[in-house]
Amino acid sequence: MPHDTRDQIVDYTKYWRERTEIGIGQLLRWIELPTSKYHNWKRRYGKVNAHNGKVPREWWLEDWEKQAIVDFHDKNPLEGYRRLTFMMLDDDVVAVAPSTV
Repeated sequence: MPHDTRDQIVDYTKYWRERTEIGIGQLLRWIELPTSKYHNWKRRYGKVNAHNGKVPREWWLEDWEKQAIVDFHDKNPLEGYRRLTFMMLDDDVVAVAPSTV
């Protein structure tokens, strides 16, 4: 759910709670929103949603490293990935794990 929709729901419940004196618990039951979710949304009010997508890590390969692996494989097409890994280490091409190759 976009954060603006989330914030609108928090605003909506606040608006009606102040004007009707109906408890927040009752309002949440009527709109079928769990109390824990409401309080979580309240804490995050005004913030952009964070996602669980891929975040760049310092150990990810750079483009030149990927290209070096591909080029090395092209020069040694009959070698397996494990052997290629250690050959690249010996030749100072790149230092990566066999699973990366």
